Amino acid sequence: MQNKINNIIDLTSKELVLQAINHHEPKCIPFTLYIAKPLYNKLTQMWGPRQHWPCPADDTIRILWPVESIDISPELFRDRFDCEWKREHGGYTFINPPLKQPDARKIPIIDLVPKCDIDLIIETRRQNPGCFIYYQFTGTLGERLWCLRGLEQTLTDYLLEPKFVHEALDILMEMHIKALDKILALPIDGVTFGDDYGSQRSLMISRQIFLDFFKPRLAKLYEKVRFAGKVVMHHSCGDNTEIMPDLIDIGLQVFHPLQPEAMDISRCKNEFGKYLTFRGGIGTQGNIVFGTPMQARQEISNAVKILSKGGGYLLETAKPLPEETPVENVYAVIDEMIKVMNYQFIE
Repeated sequence: MQNKINNIIDLTSKELVLQAINHHEPKCIPFTLYIAKPLYNKLTQMWGPRQHWPCPADDTIRILWPVESIDISPELFRDRFDCEWKREHGGYTFINPPLKQPDARKIPIIDLVPKCDIDLIIETRRQNPGCFIYYQFTGTLGERLWCLRGLEQTLTDYLLEPKFVHEALDILMEMHIKALDKILALPIDGVTFGDDYGSQRSLMISRQIFLDFFKPRLAKLYEKVRFAGKVVMHHSCGDNTEIMPDLIDIGLQVFHPLQPEAMDISRCKNEFGKYLTFRGGIGTQGNIVFGTPMQARQEISNAVKILSKGGGYLLETAKPLPEETPVENVYAVIDEMIKVMNYQFIE
């Protein structure tokens, strides 16, 4: 951590992040340690509270829209749209979609931003005045429709029930516009919209479906964020290469997670790095978990060397380090991230 302090004088974490987003190569790459909750708990038992860990504090802080609302059992819960989810593998899987018929009038109209989130944002800013704080919506448009209708049914609806899809997405978009009226008045620096469009090998939907149903609505949401002077960010897992120009066209600034297992990070940096900042780009499906500590280090060094050139990069793994990551690899990951944040790459 002292290394970072020596390199940066009088620059807050937020200023570092904004330098990178504005495509200025900062003296120190903004750092965030992204760890799955079970591994986080294990490391807390080993090292104590996060502030005592052998690495810097995070430069970015994410406040995630709460998925869990009402517990059904230890394994099951409902969200605020009355969609059922199952807790498994350290994450969630939606089950038993409630909207059995393509009737948009039956979509629950809710206030998306609970008071607890408003209070959390205010308190997080109070405790972290110099950090880059952003709010992330979970399942903004497409994923929310999947939860309501089921994935297979939604894919069918795109083709057979387009009128319903347009009506449903308009309702969801309007809910998010009203939510943004609240969020953008709070002391945050950016907003992430969460919708997965990619599979491991390609888009899950055709680009034409993205253009018809999603691009115009995302454009309105992005515009509202940027008009408020905040940073607009998007999370979409898998291979999004085909729609990257479309996201750029409607004003996206930061893309996450840029999974190297699904996207060519060198190509993305070369083709889109002039316009986008990437957050992530370091894979967690290969050497970081299953390789040696040296292979884990090499994975990080290679990715960051590509993505950090000329700015436009926020240092973070594409996905949280999973529970099964060996402790010796966790040490290697943290140590190597500290080195590459100061541009010390393995040759």
